[in-house]
Amino acid sequence: MGFKLVLNVLYTMGVALCFIVAYKMFTEKNYLIMAGAMIVGVVVIFMKLRLLKQVKETQQAPQNKKGKGTK
Repeated sequence: MGFKLVLNVLYTMGVALCFIVAYKMFTEKNYLIMAGAMIVGVVVIFMKLRLLKQVKETQQAPQNKKGKGTK
């Protein structure tokens, strides 16, 4: 679980870095690098969403077991 927390932080930093680079390239009118940074940022966002979904599913599994035993 600690690995997933570190991975989530790295994904967040990656997204921020990609969009900072995209903004900087937009101001310098270097649209090819800007588009590349935005594409990489979107891919990292999708990877982050998949990670969050996995963490949510692993946290819900023990709760479902507790709920079945209390009936």
